[in-house]
Amino acid sequence: MLKNIFISLFILTIVYGCQKELKDSYKTAVFQQGFPEILKPLEKKLPFKIQNYSVLESNNDSIDIYIGFLNQGKQSGNWIALASKNQIKQFKTVDFKQNSENEKENDIDIEFNNSSNRISLRIKKLDTIENKITYSWINQSILTNSLTVLTIDKPLIKGKKFPTIELIDMNGEKFNLSNVKGQTIVLNWWAVWCAPCRKEIPGLNKLVRKYSDENVKFVSITDDSKEKVSSFLEENEFRYDITFIANNDRVFFGNSYPKNMVIDSTETITFFKEGGNENVWLEIDQHLSEVNNMK
Repeated sequence: MLKNIFISLFILTIVYGCQKELKDSYKTAVFQQGFPEILKPLEKKLPFKIQNYSVLESNNDSIDIYIGFLNQGKQSGNWIALASKNQIKQFKTVDFKQNSENEKENDIDIEFNNSSNRISLRIKKLDTIENKITYSWINQSILTNSLTVLTIDKPLIKGKKFPTIELIDMNGEKFNLSNVKGQTIVLNWWAVWCAPCRKEIPGLNKLVRKYSDENVKFVSITDDSKEKVSSFLEENEFRYDITFIANNDRVFFGNSYPKNMVIDSTETITFFKEGGNENVWLEIDQHLSEVNNMK
């Protein structure tokens, strides 16, 4: 009896420790009004006005992450920047969902050094009343206390060779992209919970129908579970070949969705588009048409 009590207390201690660690991985930062000094060289080039900013606690002496609000006329939004050795290496606007239904919807990747390095973070809450932000760093989809810089040996960018990755199809069989060498491959990185991913699927289906007689292969890649995807497909059509990525290879795609790319017969990425919209299929269609005309 006493032994069982000790075992129960031990398990409770482990569970509490895990919950505390997850909770403690979130940090809070306060926004301050004005334009950060480090962005002054960009001030005249920006087509919008920066309202405020905050510097996130990274526990990294060589990298600083700035984040803030902006406005352009009556429109407002957010921006994020990465600085290394007091120089801006990356700056981009971002779209945060204030009332996100899924915790991953505000995951952000920031790539720099020609996309060979990446850091990731999750924005849990933006409090415009208290002027605060709650966030956590991400390392390979796991929340952490400190910023982690990942090195990507073969980054997914236009002009680079697509890396060898391990995929599994809906039947649990290995899906080898090398088996379709000589074909043009259109890839879509997506997730069931990702609203922009779902919005672009009808347009992507149009591509499959249009190029059904061409030497083009359409492949979707996800890190969602087979159960979630199967449930989604019961009510939604997705004409791409559905595949699931191995945990070791998801580092290539990062924590932001969706991504669309085209790979030619030499395994080179000829088209790359990050971020979704319902008309992205038109851009892919134009690229495929241009490729066909060059043959």
